[in-house]
Amino acid sequence: MKIAIMPCRSTPRGLKMLVGCLLLCLLTCMPASAQEENITRVGASLKDYAEFSFAVPKEFGDMFEGESRFEANYTKGRYVTASLLLNESRISLYLIYPCQAPETELDAAGLKSLVNGFTPVLNQTVYSSLPLNQTVYSSLPLNIDDKTAVWGQIGNQILVAYQPSNETFSLTFIDVNLTEDALEYLPESLKITVNDGSSPLWPGYCAGDAVQTEPVSGKEQMTTDLEAVRAQMMNAFKYS
Repeated sequence: MKIAIMPCRSTPRGLKMLVGCLLLCLLTCMPASAQEENITRVGASLKDYAEFSFAVPKEFGDMFEGESRFEANYTKGRYVTASLLLNESRISLYLIYPCQAPETELDAAGLKSLVNGFTPVLNQTVYSSLPLNQTVYSSLPLNIDDKTAVWGQIGNQILVAYQPSNETFSLTFIDVNLTEDALEYLPESLKITVNDGSSPLWPGYCAGDAVQTEPVSGKEQMTTDLEAVRAQMMNAFKYS
């Protein structure tokens, strides 16, 4: 039996490029699919004002414990907050409604100005120009839900801020001792969906009809330890 040997033909350049692109897509998508199978989303509501969720490795999905949820005044508006515990590490999320809403998407400097206006102690936040969980070789900005975000550290807390909507901004405080596996996904996967038409700012509040109070108690001396500030907040307002 004779085997015919076909003459060697070179593959057209366009076909080579197409095959190369298909292989690259397969190699890229396969790890992503495997990664998605190993994570889960955890979520909750902020009363009737918004819903939030974030991603963590699946093994942490059942370890979360709801701690508190309430709304309160601050000198420039109102806010609603919720806190969760993950293996005794606290994650606190504040959705803040300033009376003078930005009404546009802010850059990093504008976000920091909003953060500082929430309570004076946050002026002491040490911000980073690098993405959270990225190496010093990365120069990409931190984005959350395709929006500009800033992050830094104050005391023993990681602070992450961004604008879920043009009328609000959010602060998320994460204990620095949170496991790195959870921290790898949580901040940049955060998603807050603000419910249109629902706001803790009742008519007349921003016009000065309401009694304005600081989000901390009347002590003049502030500390960089945000745990003390949070304790003051808890004591200053009643839970609802």
